[in-house]
Amino acid sequence: MEEKSKKERLIQAAIKLFAQQGYHNTTVAEIADEAGVAKGTVYWYFSSKEELFWGIIVSGAELVNNKLAKEAEQNNKTAVEKIEAIIRLHISYFKKGKNIVKMTQECSASPGENFYKEIQQLRKVAINSVAKIIKEGQENGELVADIQAKELANFILGAIGGAYNPSIYELEDVEETTDLILKIIFKGIKV
Repeated sequence: MEEKSKKERLIQAAIKLFAQQGYHNTTVAEIADEAGVAKGTVYWYFSSKEELFWGIIVSGAELVNNKLAKEAEQNNKTAVEKIEAIIRLHISYFKKGKNIVKMTQECSASPGENFYKEIQQLRKVAINSVAKIIKEGQENGELVADIQAKELANFILGAIGGAYNPSIYELEDVEETTDLILKIIFKGIKV
């Protein structure tokens, strides 16, 4: 068995178990069993359950943040088109990564100091990318200029997160909900 596939199986097992049972109710032994490896194998790749958890959260957030930054740099799109693409990107991530979203929310409910700082830093990166696009739209007259770009970015990301909270409900029609979010946001910010 390849080393990478063992590590990947551990990550997938951890995502599944953390989402189902919660971080605190999941043991390293259960993760190893789910992945089909010996318990010691977990420690070959990760120094602790916490490191495994954080690796999953941070890599997911960095993936989204990198895509946000690339979207912000697109010169062939309007600010409105970029914001729509960002909203659809987040929704796609939430839809595909429901278990990771549930993991994050479970720990958000009782955050430790390190968790809070890490999440705040990752969120700040996302807000700055979206705010850059909003500022661009405000400067070129596409978007209303009487709202601070960072406040608006925070609102947009919060609206997306609230609408696609898998721990509250399962969405029947993701596209319909996405279109509704876009309609509400753009009705309030487009010039």
